[in-house]
Amino acid sequence: MSLIAFEIGMFGWMALAHLVFFTEAPGPGTATFWFMMQLAMMLGFLTSYPANWLLVKKGMKHAM
Repeated sequence: MSLIAFEIGMFGWMALAHLVFFTEAPGPGTATFWFMMQLAMMLGFLTSYPANWLLVKKGMKHAM
C-alpha cells in the first residue's frame, strides 16, 4: 500500500514534468531530469506518508 502510494506520487510528478512542464522531455543525462527526479522522490514520500501512518496505526507495520 505504501509503495503504491509512493509510486503514484513519484511517477505522477515525472509524467507532469515529461508531458506538461517541458516541450521536450529532459533526458537522463541532464541535470534537469535529476532535479525533477529529486522532486518526484520528495512527492513520493509525501504521498506515501499517510499510507505508512495508517499501516503503523493498524499494527500491520512496525514503527521505525
